[in-house]
Amino acid sequence: MVANEDFLRILRHDLHKVRVPGAPVHRVAMPNEKAREADGLAAWFSRNFLYDSFKEKFYRKSLIFPMRNLKNPRVLINQHKSEVAELFKEDDALKLHDAVVTSKLLNLFSEARNYPYTSLKYHILLTCAFYYNLNQNYKLSDLYLCENSPITSPFQIIYRNSSRAWAILPQQKEDGFTRVFSRFYTSWERRTKLIFGGDYRVLAGFLSSISSWTTALAVIEDFRELIALC
Repeated sequence: MVANEDFLRILRHDLHKVRVPGAPVHRVAMPNEKAREADGLAAWFSRNFLYDSFKEKFYRKSLIFPMRNLKNPRVLINQHKSEVAELFKEDDALKLHDAVVTSKLLNLFSEARNYPYTSLKYHILLTCAFYYNLNQNYKLSDLYLCENSPITSPFQIIYRNSSRAWAILPQQKEDGFTRVFSRFYTSWERRTKLIFGGDYRVLAGFLSSISSWTTALAVIEDFRELIALC
């Protein structure tokens, strides 16, 4: 059984990227070596798309809402930093994880300065999912991306909306809709069933060109927001 404290530290390990006062230093933020391995896997899965040599990015760039990709006033940045700090005061790991899953605020932030289209929110969720599965002695080659499948732990969930939940699970091939590969488009192209219809077929095609998992998940969230606005 993984301790609540371990997951709290993993969920909070990247608060320094939002410049939250008192955020733990990254090199000591993780509880153990397996957590650092999970973080490394999540970074590998994220930082492989649209490198940008300009390092001073604060917010995530959006492929769906390019009008958001502008400099933001300091007052807005300070407001968001305060809201993030408040969110992470929760000391129950399951409740905090659920708050991250449903947070729109965390999807505003990039997880890597040189990869501005990545998402801090989905990096955190991937790290939790990898950590949980590694602690159950599963290897990367055992893992599948599954939709609306029974889960062992909520920490396996990496994306959720009103109609679907995606989780990284150790499944037989017939139970998961795709194997987990380091490049998202490889997993996406090998999925065993179509899961988007109607307007979302445009999104399905778009996802076939995105290698970063956190970027792809952020695009799905942004696209749902765009559809809701139309």
